[in-house]
Amino acid sequence: MNDTNPTEFPSGEQIFGWIEDLASLGHRRTGTPQGRASAEYIAERFREFDLHNVQIEESLTACADVREQELSVAGTVIESFWANATGRRAEIGQFRTEIQGDGAEVVYVGRGDAGDFDGRDVAGKIVVSDIEFLPLSLKTTLQNHPRAQVFDPKSTLDTKAHKFDIYSPNNFPDNYFRAQQAGAAGFVGILMNYMDAYNYNEDYTENGAGFGADFMRIPAVWVSRKDGETIRAAIEDGDGAAPASLIVDVTYEMKPALNVTGVLPGQSEDTILIHSHHDAVWQGAVQDASGVSEVLALASYFARTPDAERPKTLMFAATDTHFTGYSAHHAFLNEREAEGRRLLLDVCIEHVGKEVELDADNNAVETGLVEPRMIYVTDSSGLKDVVWDALVRHNVTRSMLLPVDSSPHDSDTPYEFQPDEIISDAYYFADAGIPVVSMVCGQMYLFHPSDTPARIPVDELRPVGLAFAEITREAALRL
Repeated sequence: MNDTNPTEFPSGEQIFGWIEDLASLGHRRTGTPQGRASAEYIAERFREFDLHNVQIEESLTACADVREQELSVAGTVIESFWANATGRRAEIGQFRTEIQGDGAEVVYVGRGDAGDFDGRDVAGKIVVSDIEFLPLSLKTTLQNHPRAQVFDPKSTLDTKAHKFDIYSPNNFPDNYFRAQQAGAAGFVGILMNYMDAYNYNEDYTENGAGFGADFMRIPAVWVSRKDGETIRAAIEDGDGAAPASLIVDVTYEMKPALNVTGVLPGQSEDTILIHSHHDAVWQGAVQDASGVSEVLALASYFARTPDAERPKTLMFAATDTHFTGYSAHHAFLNEREAEGRRLLLDVCIEHVGKEVELDADNNAVETGLVEPRMIYVTDSSGLKDVVWDALVRHNVTRSMLLPVDSSPHDSDTPYEFQPDEIISDAYYFADAGIPVVSMVCGQMYLFHPSDTPARIPVDELRPVGLAFAEITREAALRL
């Protein structure tokens, strides 16, 4: 492939237009009409760009439908949000839990550390626990990744921002699994250092293996810090407990997950994959219409290259099930294995968005900067210098290049989170032994309805795309 030609790459405004189109669907949840509309939109763009063999690949995945949910404490209904994957006692089925009437009460266990449960009888009760996310900063990232390289010519990453890591396990989910193990009937998580809201969406079922848990069986809901203060006050007034009720009715059923794929043939059938995920809980402009739209930009750009000038085949994909256990990612890998396709590299792009921090009242305030970018590069790719040069050449600032030695996880060993693992949609590709270059950012609003097109820094879209075009081009020559 010829050197990257910026004049032929889509403009930031064009990329932003694709983001707006996807966000306009309202949400893109797996197994819904909106999720299918998202897949069809992406497939239509792939066909417009003349990609070959454009497919919407279907596989089945268990999807949740919350039909009823209500938390009441001391006679007051508290605004809450169902905690993803909880209240589930089998792969599929309807699971209704009603904790109410005489003896139904909430008790507070602080952070929910092991010592907080010592001598406490929480059997049959609704356990309330603080959820305390870990600080998110350059310092903490470098502690977890001592080999990191930082491209921050204006030293903006040294500026202290009031931000937290809402993605990595912290005192949750261990406090939840301790409550479940101790016989609690339900769980309420107070989002202490999150936006003053209750919209949070993460699935940590696999983290229960160390507690002997197969599912997150007891129902759980999230509440805001402000409402958490109300609950704790009621418990204190009640001498350690307060009357409460929790009703959660959730149904899990198998629905189609939709991966979208398209191919640009090269001189070799060995393939470089370029992907992001298209499903979203809310409008999902940043997560991950931004990543999908960068994939569209790269597909449009490379489609203009004659087949004879592509050393490797390029596959473009938008995956599903980012929020429902990643089953479509496994289906994608199985499909590639069945067709005999050798994936040399996964290039994954996620979350091009503005940075926010929390004010004293836990409101999200934009800092005027782009969210810092973490770019994982597996050692096995041999592309660390290529990635660094591309970031610098296209001025993709506030970037942390994180070399990782990603060894496949031993399936016989219970999963245990490691701070230096790949925390992105590329995780299962790396776990399958595929080298990855994966950009992801940790905005605090990604699980919140405020993830709208207004959060997109339009002037950042094209430089990111150009950098990844260069990375892809060089990878095709070297691998």
